[in-house]
Amino acid sequence: RALAPVTLASRQGKVSREQNITYFDYTSPEQEAGLLSPSCKTAIEKLKCSVTVASMDDALIVNLNLGNHMSLIELLERAEGVKERTLRLTFSDRFRRPDGSDNPGALKRMWFLVRLLKAIELGVNAGGMKLSCNAEAGKITVECPQMVSRQAIQEAFEKLMPVLNDVFNLDLRFKETTLFEDEQWSFNWLAQHLDSDFSEADRFALKQCIFSMVYRHGSIINYVKLLDKQYRQFIEYVDKIYKSQGANWEVFWEMLGSDKIGDQTRRELLHHLLFFNPGIATPMIEHEYGQLQNKYFVLKPFCGYRPEFYIEPDQSLEKNREKVKSVLLEYGLKYASQSVRNDKDVVLPTIEAHPDDLRYVSDELRSDKDVVLASVTKKGYQLSYAGPKLQDNEQIVRVAVTQCPKSLRHASERLRGDKDIVQIAIAKNIDLLDYASTELFKDRKYILGLITNHPRAYRYAAHELKIDKTFVSSAIERNPKVLEYVKMYLSN
Repeated sequence: RALAPVTLASRQGKVSREQNITYFDYTSPEQEAGLLSPSCKTAIEKLKCSVTVASMDDALIVNLNLGNHMSLIELLERAEGVKERTLRLTFSDRFRRPDGSDNPGALKRMWFLVRLLKAIELGVNAGGMKLSCNAEAGKITVECPQMVSRQAIQEAFEKLMPVLNDVFNLDLRFKETTLFEDEQWSFNWLAQHLDSDFSEADRFALKQCIFSMVYRHGSIINYVKLLDKQYRQFIEYVDKIYKSQGANWEVFWEMLGSDKIGDQTRRELLHHLLFFNPGIATPMIEHEYGQLQNKYFVLKPFCGYRPEFYIEPDQSLEKNREKVKSVLLEYGLKYASQSVRNDKDVVLPTIEAHPDDLRYVSDELRSDKDVVLASVTKKGYQLSYAGPKLQDNEQIVRVAVTQCPKSLRHASERLRGDKDIVQIAIAKNIDLLDYASTELFKDRKYILGLITNHPRAYRYAAHELKIDKTFVSSAIERNPKVLEYVKMYLSN
């Protein structure tokens, strides 16, 4: 906003606009091609954000407005007044507290950005990569000085653009993503972690970020080609896991058990999956680590690549049963082994405290009336996870539908045709007839009875009734408002 009128008034330089990009060209007419090469311009145009670009004889300055943060990129032929080519990125965000601790998602994004820039070797043709944090300004600065050539600084800029595009609003996505065991996010904490060598914990955290982007949000990783083979394969497998969501763990295991996936990669994927879908990951980890099979344990999500436990697998069950119950009451069944999930003595009190965990119990206990009743009494929609016999149990279904009318959809065909149960479901919403058995829609007397109070019930009548003049006449007689639905149907 400030540069445009100044440029135009001084008659020095040119201003042009292309979609969401504003260009200021201050290069001298006699100057050879500036730093803004055609490939650099193409990299900018791929960004779907507001961009300001200023070109000078010895510098290129690009300002990006990327959601909640700003990025300023400087390509300098003579940085700090000396003949030293430098690429500098200033990345800022909004914080209310001086140390930034009020916005850990933004600090996680900054950590991820710096580690990612090192992973793609942004400073490969420079004298290293320097980092500084400024808590007062809420920003970090990444600098690659002593670039070997103009082409090198332009290539580094082209690598940087897709990375910045992918961190757009990542603070919101990383908000609930655990990266480190000792997370106490602040600018000082960030600086300490970025100044240290790239450790095993850092490697896990970087992959945790990537896993979160792909698995949680289906993000397309624009910079994937810039990473080494190990990371490219990791992203490829996470994408396959993302596309398989909704499948049971056996389907996941068939995919991850492929000979094409090495043991180390598979275990890494499972440990990341544990943070995002523990119900699937826990039995797979049990299967992967042979010594865990048929053991009684409760896993602990751990920012690393080795199993950790709330309940160790080698402990005596009888001596630790109360401890197991205590752990399950706090964390639920999602981290529990198959043996634990099949133990009614600990599962029943857990389900009473965590009714949503019915999905995690064994197939055997999903057919246990006490366990299922404990769940659907508080969360009727959990009927979807009950065994087929209990989905056909009148008491169970009645309790579930009373608690959550939409759970009618998960009842057996027989009970979806039970008029008393259907009435419970549609008492406050006639459109829940969608979940009733279609056999009911052929019952002339039943449908007419519904139309008396709910003219919309005509929409659910069987076709042969809708075109039956006697039926239509009776419906209009009972409730004249049904006529609009009759006309709508006949016109279609």
